[in-house]
Amino acid sequence: MKPSAARNTVRGFTLVELLVVIAIIGILVALLLPAVQAAREAARRTQCSNNIRQIGLALHSFHDARKFFPPGSITTSTSVAAMGTKNALGIPIGVEHGWAVFILPYVEQQPLYDQYRFDLDWRDPGNLGPREQQLSVFQCASSPGRGRYDQYTPTGFSAIRAAPSDYGVNNGISTDLGPLNVVDAESIASPQGVMRVNRLQSFADITDGSSNTMWICEDAGRPTRYVTGRRVLGSGRYSGAGWADVDNEYITHGYSYDGLTSIGPCPINCTNNNEIYAFHPQGAQCMFGDASVRFLSQTTSIRIVARLLTRSGREAQTTID
Repeated sequence: MKPSAARNTVRGFTLVELLVVIAIIGILVALLLPAVQAAREAARRTQCSNNIRQIGLALHSFHDARKFFPPGSITTSTSVAAMGTKNALGIPIGVEHGWAVFILPYVEQQPLYDQYRFDLDWRDPGNLGPREQQLSVFQCASSPGRGRYDQYTPTGFSAIRAAPSDYGVNNGISTDLGPLNVVDAESIASPQGVMRVNRLQSFADITDGSSNTMWICEDAGRPTRYVTGRRVLGSGRYSGAGWADVDNEYITHGYSYDGLTSIGPCPINCTNNNEIYAFHPQGAQCMFGDASVRFLSQTTSIRIVARLLTRSGREAQTTID
């Protein structure tokens, strides 16, 4: 006896059922995607924090060996302070160097340090190989355009390419902030940070306390211009992108909250034009003198940022999360 036709029929999904299944899958994906992205950003932020901490430990090691920190940069200045710094470091007159080249041996880059010529300017063709070396310790995983270069023609030199750093020395605050009354008078009176240009400072100079003073902060994305999370196209470059660049260091001026005008009350994530800037949601990371790394919310007032950047302002103690 033959089976009936009804028994041979295989029932499939109806169009309505298929659309319902697709809709459910879409909802699940929409619910899971933010969680996946948040987990990835948490991992990237942790890696960024580890980079900054490694830089902090390298600065401690340099200080242990030399009894002072490297300068924020070496310029061609022939002032008494500059000449004393150059003599202490064995740097000849007429050349410039950024701060990061001095700590290369302490971030596991001794061969690169051995290649670097301190008797030549960092922009000299003799330092082409080292300055173009991409170093992960100087790059935040959350920053777009990893593997980018800063390419330009500096005055007196041929066109150069420099591998970037998403971190820089934040050397204090601008005294132009005084009239805005957004920072303490003590900060304006002593606006200097720790690793100043052409100067050698030590822990003894941080009279506000090393755990209360920060100076390596994110300034990510340079030379590409970013304002309040948006890339600004067709408007040139921001200086100081290279890890070897003498202009990598900066001071906080503060910007308007739209990131377009300086001087202003916004110290974090308004612009990466030589200000604290990161691609982490809601804030940026900075290194303190005890080599700890702390996340500063972008809602942190410039008054608090100024207290943390000045090394001897004797302002009121500040606690941050």
